Amino acid sequence: MAGEYLGRAKLAKGQLAILPLPEGRKAERRIVNLAARLRDPGATLTEVEVVNVSTDGFMAQGEMKVEIGSYVWLKMPGLEPQNSTVVWVEDGKAGFEFVTPLHPATVELIESLSRKPVRKNLFGPLSVA
Repeated sequence: MAGEYLGRAKLAKGQLAILPLPEGRKAERRIVNLAARLRDPGATLTEVEVVNVSTDGFMAQGEMKVEIGSYVWLKMPGLEPQNSTVVWVEDGKAGFEFVTPLHPATVELIESLSRKPVRKNLFGPLSVA
């Protein structure tokens, strides 16, 4: 997976999109694809990929051993750990709700961390014959 290192965590690169706001959702979800870590109350660290995020929560995928209703800490590069509740778990994915919702500017910062840079000289330098 392509990415760059920010601190000790590898930051995965991905395309951005805003998912539609279906009935019953409180906040827009942003597709981000970021490498992150989850820590459960027993202090077990798990590497995950945050697939989308909103002010109210996030979805992650990876080899997680979490149970609905349990609390975990989410650590993303450049941000303070966020306390979250497990809302659902299914096939290597899970949905989490932040105990304290994120500020919209924080969601924008998370989005900016996941943007792909424009690649220059993709085919090498131009040569003039």
